[in-house]
Amino acid sequence: MPIRRLLTLGAYILMCAIWGTTWLAIRVSLHSLPPISGAGVRFIVAGIALYSVALFRPRSREAFPWKLVLALAVFLFGLNYLLTYYSETRLDSGLVSVLFGTLPFFVFAFAALAHEKTTPRIWIGTVIGFLGVGVISLTSQIQASPLAALAVIGAAASSAFANVYAKRHSHHDPLRTLPPAMLIAGIIMTTIGIPAEHPTLHDALAPSSIASVLYLALAGSGVAFFLNFWLLQRIEVWKVGLSSLIIPVIAVIVGILFGGEQGSAREFIGGALVIAGMWLALSPRAQIE
Repeated sequence: MPIRRLLTLGAYILMCAIWGTTWLAIRVSLHSLPPISGAGVRFIVAGIALYSVALFRPRSREAFPWKLVLALAVFLFGLNYLLTYYSETRLDSGLVSVLFGTLPFFVFAFAALAHEKTTPRIWIGTVIGFLGVGVISLTSQIQASPLAALAVIGAAASSAFANVYAKRHSHHDPLRTLPPAMLIAGIIMTTIGIPAEHPTLHDALAPSSIASVLYLALAGSGVAFFLNFWLLQRIEVWKVGLSSLIIPVIAVIVGILFGGEQGSAREFIGGALVIAGMWLALSPRAQIE
């Protein structure tokens, strides 16, 4: 396998692995920090960390891409996370996973407007993977709120739009666009969250809270989103969007290994469907039909 393809595959696997572990870290952080405040602090820390890394990069002479930065702040880090966290407080997490699994279909739609084509085999593979997420995540006991369900679907659409928009502007250095976008979103969410949720300083400074926020900020936001944008510079946006189907599988594995959760045949069947769907959608034949 050529070095470039190997690096791309490694980046994709690492991005999925990191985001697959963030569900457990979010569960830990929610014990001490409310969702909106916690997400805000997460992006502030991530933005500062990426700014620190960017200091070692040569300064670009190009005009600053404010439109891209604001689009990312609003749609990827702002609206996406606000709607997701809102839905998490009113829906079962399994249903949230399934509804957010609609993201690839929104990516397909937005990408078509940007003249990035998909094939029937890609759609079939994605549907199979989506069904696998449903098998893994849905249980017989589901509490649903129509407004919250619309919110998480809106979050998926918002994230999909941001990824397609970022793909169209992928010539920009991620270390120029991600730090300010994260800081803008983080400051706004923290400003909204603190007076609305009233987090306590004692809980926020608990060791488990600090550890989970640092992991979510540095790995879950800093590293993973950098890899996401690095991949957008090298592969089609719909391939990056398919990661939202494999992430729940990794989250289940992490929960079983480190979160004390019990695995069942349902998880294994669902995981097999996701893997089969991903294999079908990403196979070379799927892209030349």
